[in-house]
Amino acid sequence: MSYLLHVEVSPSGENSISSSISQDFISAWSAAHPKAQVVLRDITGNTVPHLDIEAIYAGYTPEEARSPSIAAKYNYRKELIKEITEAEEIVISAPMWNWSIPSALKAYFDQIIMSGTLDAGANKGLTGKKITFILAHGGSYAKGAPKESWDFETGYLKLVANALGATDVEVIAAEFTLAGVAPGMESFVDAKAASIETARQSARNRAA
Repeated sequence: MSYLLHVEVSPSGENSISSSISQDFISAWSAAHPKAQVVLRDITGNTVPHLDIEAIYAGYTPEEARSPSIAAKYNYRKELIKEITEAEEIVISAPMWNWSIPSALKAYFDQIIMSGTLDAGANKGLTGKKITFILAHGGSYAKGAPKESWDFETGYLKLVANALGATDVEVIAAEFTLAGVAPGMESFVDAKAASIETARQSARNRAA
């Protein structure tokens, strides 16, 4: 089955800017791939657990020695890995929280990166995959912005995708998304609208 995997990370529902822009991407992608499906992995509505000691060592434990608990956690990780490695294309939409990725997304990456199955060594299971990250930044961290160096999200996401084999990676970010919400950012409302529209167009172009 040919499908686009959409990993959704925002808990804001219909108010989520990253989710909204990702829908522009998905609509354009579906139009360009009418016979393909879209598989949603909502990791805020269906939380991915953080690794514990059993999950960490499940892959190193021989199958016959796995307890039911370890086996369940190992199979869960394999299910996530199978889903992302078999996808034709991947889009991940997420906000920036405190200058980095939400912990839910970090937990997802920790689950899917498993030595011997999907890793940065011989098992680069995302090789040949097209990956798009659609992000919402409350302020601006663009090149030349006063807080450019505070962005620990963009570089990390690119590193993860590249380490797992992907080379066609693009980050699309809407900026000033807290304008009109956070006190003191009223003067950036127009910049917010312009940035969102630019991100929407970039998403549509990327998908098509």
